[in-house]
Amino acid sequence: MLHVNAPRLLADLAALARIGATPEGGVSRPALSPADLEGRAWFRRQVEAAGLTFHQDGAGNVSAILPAADPVARTLLCGSHLDSVPDGGRFDGALGTLAALEALRTIREAGLALPVHLEAIAFTDEEGELVGLLGSQALAGQLTQAGLDHPRGGRDKLLAGLARAGLSEASLLAARRDPAALRAFVELHIEQGTRLIDAGLDLGVVTAIVGIRSVWLTFTGQAAHAGTTPLTRRKDALWGAAEFIGRARDMVAAQFDPGVVNCGILHAEPGAFNIVPGRVRLALEFRHGSEATLDAMQTDLLALAAEVAARFSLSLAVEEASRAIAAPLDSGVIAALEAAAGRLGLSHTRLMSFAGHDTQVMSRITPAAMAFVPSVGGLSHNPAEFTPDEAVIHAADVLLHTLLILAG
Repeated sequence: MLHVNAPRLLADLAALARIGATPEGGVSRPALSPADLEGRAWFRRQVEAAGLTFHQDGAGNVSAILPAADPVARTLLCGSHLDSVPDGGRFDGALGTLAALEALRTIREAGLALPVHLEAIAFTDEEGELVGLLGSQALAGQLTQAGLDHPRGGRDKLLAGLARAGLSEASLLAARRDPAALRAFVELHIEQGTRLIDAGLDLGVVTAIVGIRSVWLTFTGQAAHAGTTPLTRRKDALWGAAEFIGRARDMVAAQFDPGVVNCGILHAEPGAFNIVPGRVRLALEFRHGSEATLDAMQTDLLALAAEVAARFSLSLAVEEASRAIAAPLDSGVIAALEAAAGRLGLSHTRLMSFAGHDTQVMSRITPAAMAFVPSVGGLSHNPAEFTPDEAVIHAADVLLHTLLILAG
C-alpha cells in the first residue's frame, strides 16, 4: 500500500515553522506580511525541487501541480493555507498544505498516471488579517469590489499587503476559476477542539461547516439612582441582559445541540457604581450547520429576548450585524475520506466544523469536504497548538488515498 514519506513531511513542517517563528514556539505569518511572503517563497522552492509545476494566481494563491496526460482534464484540488494569526500555532493551515504537497510528491514518485490534474493549493488570507477567506473567495468568483472597499482588516492594510505581494484589486477580481474545470476539493486541518482526542479517534470527517449569525441586541430601560430606587421599581437593562444570556445558553444546549451560542460583548450605560444601567448593548452570535436550524434558533432567541425585555419593563431593538451561510459538504467526497481511513485501518467519526475554513467557499463551486486531525488539548491560534507526529502521518496518508479514490 502506498504511504507518504513521513520523515520528509515532518521535516517540511519543522522548516516552515521556523519562518515567522515566535519565542513561545508558535508562528506569526499574517497574510501578505513579509513572513508570509517568505513562507510562500519557501513553498515554491519545495514544489520546484520535487519536479512539480509551481503556479500563482491573481489572488496570490500558490500551488503545486501534477499534470495529467490530458491537458483538458479536470483538476482535483487539495490544500489549505500558509498564513497564520499573530502568535499562532505551527499546524493550523500548514498541516493541510504540506500534507497535500507530500501527497502529490508521493504519487509522482510512484509513477502513477491519473486521469485528473492534481493541485496542492495554499489559499491567501484564510485567517482574515485582510479580508478573510480571500484566496478561496477570489478563486470561486465571490469577491466583490464593495467587499474590497470595506475589508475587515482595513483598506490601508489590504492595499499595503497587495503591493508587497505584487498583486492588485483587479488581479483579485480576475482570479476566478471555471467550476466545470474542477473535479473536487479536499482539505485536511487540525480539529481546533477536543472531540477526537476525548474519543481516542484518529480522524474526523466533516459533514458541514456551520453558518454563523451575529446580532446586536439593545435593551433599554431607565437610568436611576442605585441607592434610592427600590429594587421592585427599577427598569434595569443589565438585569434583563443577564437573564437573557443565562437562559439563551440553557435553551440552545437543550434544543439545538450541537449548535452553540455566545454573547461576546456587553456595553452597559451610563456605566457607574451608583447608577442603575438604563441601556445595554449586547453582541449575540450563534452557529449551526443547518440553515433551517439557524432560522429556528434565531426565531427562538429573539422571542426569548422579547420575553425578557417585557418582564423587566424594557424596550428591545434588534440589529443584524452579519451572517455566514452554513455549508453542507459533499457526500461523495465524505465517502472517499471514510473509505481511505478504512483502507488504512484508522478510526474515524463524522462531525461538524464550528470554525470557518476555505472548504466552505469551495463547496459552493465544486464537490468538497474536509477531515480533522486531533489537536492536543483542543488548542489552536496559540503557540502551544500541537498534533503528534503519528496523527500527522496518518492524516496525510488518508489525504493521499482520498485523492487516489476521487481520481478513480
